Amino acid sequence: MYTEQSENVVYGRNAVLELLQNKPDTIEKIYFQFNTSHPKLKEILITARRQKVVTGKARLEKLNQIAGTAKHQGICALISTVTFYSIDDILDHPRNSAPLLVILQGLEDPHNIGAIIRTAEAAAADAVVLIEGRGAPVNAAVHKASAGALSHMRICKVKSLVRIMEYLHERGFRVYAADMDAELNYTDADLKGPTALVLGAEGSGLSPEAMKFCGSSVRIPIAGCIESLNVSVTAGILLYEAMRQRLS
Repeated sequence: MYTEQSENVVYGRNAVLELLQNKPDTIEKIYFQFNTSHPKLKEILITARRQKVVTGKARLEKLNQIAGTAKHQGICALISTVTFYSIDDILDHPRNSAPLLVILQGLEDPHNIGAIIRTAEAAAADAVVLIEGRGAPVNAAVHKASAGALSHMRICKVKSLVRIMEYLHERGFRVYAADMDAELNYTDADLKGPTALVLGAEGSGLSPEAMKFCGSSVRIPIAGCIESLNVSVTAGILLYEAMRQRLS
């Protein structure tokens, strides 16, 4: 019977099934090996779907890498030691008189997520909001990249980006999406009131559906030869513009 390999990974069929049955809320994602038909793995998959836990497929080499061993029996579960807050927890106990949120859709690089959390804490944002099942889990790499900020920044998970944007609009928030093709310069946006900054995945950006529900989109001018900025740099520029406006 294989058990926990580190504070962020549980591997082995019996260990993952036990985790699913007893602590499903601690699981970020379960990876199954491609092309396997073992009955215990099928049982785990059914249980995961019943518990609404995110699952995915991975090649053998990837599972070896995640588990740090080849004795994973075709399955690895990524777990989190992070306390996740609901959006109402955040808004009922805001850090600022005008709350400032950062919403991330599907970022795959844990270093980008960690860097954004670090900058969000430096700018005294109220929370970083992640979309459940989209993007990299909040794991050890995110902890490291945040340089300790993850211990201070509140992290919120929501099931739907569209629904959270609709809800924030109802609560009086201005919701701005970062978009390099937007007409509005980021310095012309009003970031003093309750504000949510929405950033999409590396490369693909925000989905077209999500863009429809943003109140507005802002661009960061680029004078050089590159076409776009890294998402963590974009987040940093927008967060510090919000802080500048609020301190002026």
